This record gives sequence, C-alpha cells and structure tokens, in this order.
Amino acid sequence: MAKTRPRTPRSASRAPRLTGLITVFLLGFALAFVLGTWTSGPDATERRIAELEQAEARRDVEQIGQLTELARGSRDRLTPVLQAMAKAAPLSGDTPRGPLTAAEVNGWRAILSAEVERYEETPSSGNGVNVARTAMRTAVRQLATAADGFAAAAAATGPLGGDLVTLAGHQRDLALQTWSVAALQLDVINVDAGNGHVHVQLPSGGDSGTIPLDSEPEGSQRR
Repeated sequence: MAKTRPRTPRSASRAPRLTGLITVFLLGFALAFVLGTWTSGPDATERRIAELEQAEARRDVEQIGQLTELARGSRDRLTPVLQAMAKAAPLSGDTPRGPLTAAEVNGWRAILSAEVERYEETPSSGNGVNVARTAMRTAVRQLATAADGFAAAAAATGPLGGDLVTLAGHQRDLALQTWSVAALQLDVINVDAGNGHVHVQLPSGGDSGTIPLDSEPEGSQRR
C-alpha cells in the first residue's frame, strides 16, 4: 500500500513568502525615508535656526545704523564741552586758565546729563553692538562725573580748587580713553556690516592715551 505524503498546510507555506514581502516592504520604506531626508534639505529645526540668524543679522544692521547716528550726534554735542574742559584742565600739561565759574560748569553738566539719558536705553543687539554701546554709555557717564568734579572745583576755595580741577581732568581723560575704544568698535562693526569706516572719535589732543584715528577715509571698506 503506497504511503501518502502528509500535506503541508497552505498557511504554513505562505508564511515565509509573507514574511519576505513584509521585510522587503519595510526595507523599501526605510530606504525611501532616508533618501527623502537626504534630498529634502534641512529639517524644520535647521530652517528655523537659519531664519533666526538672518533676523538677528538684520536687527544688528539696523542697530548699528542707529548707534552710529547717536554717536555722531554725541561727538557734535560734546566737542564744545571738551574744548572748554581742555582750557580748564589742559591735556598737554599747559597752565590752566583762570578760575571756573559755576554758570559755565553747570552748562556742561546740563549737556552731559542729557547725553547720559540718550544712552540709557539698551535695545536687544548682538555682542558687537552691545560692546560699542556699553563703552559709549560708560564714557558719557565718566564725562558727567568729570563735570561734577569741575563744579566742585568752582565752588572750592584755596589750593583745594586746583586739586579738584586736576582730579576732574583725570576723569575726563579716562572718559576720552573709553570713548576711543567704543569708537574703534563702532568702526569695526560698520565695516563688517558693509557701511565702511565710521570715525566718531572725540577731540582729545595732547597725550590722553586714546586710540588714534585710523588713516582710512570715511566710508571706505578697506581694513
């Protein structure tokens, strides 16, 4: 009697083929995902980072322009005050002129008080702009302190008045040095922004220790 071979269940014979199809499908899906990632460019996070960087760059360009205009105005407003201070406490070591008057010094103080207020606002900016603005703010505050010293000298009698004038002159020198650092920083960020060189140095004269003006013409892009 011939033996009958056992029949393999149909479901069992399909299982390997079904498993193979599923495996091929999953591999194809994974490959399509990887290729799609490679060819679709940066993901949403990278695009957002790029957008934020572009927005920050535009903001800094705007802030550089505003700070430059503020610094130019400060230079024009402070030059007469500094020229008068230089007569009271010469930078070159020359003999100072006659005694200061309270009315004259109070005029300096009023100008400097208004200048300090102009730098009180601190809009959001990049590090380069923040360094320039902070140095300018510090410089005008130092000049305001120097004006207070000149006022004290005007009210003093005897040798004390001369000593106070000398101290006020030293404070003025520190302000000029601080401003020269700020002016250099403003020059650098303007060149980087494509605006060219910007010169907002305050008149110093003598050996005040300030950073000298570069030789490039205003607006030049040469470093």
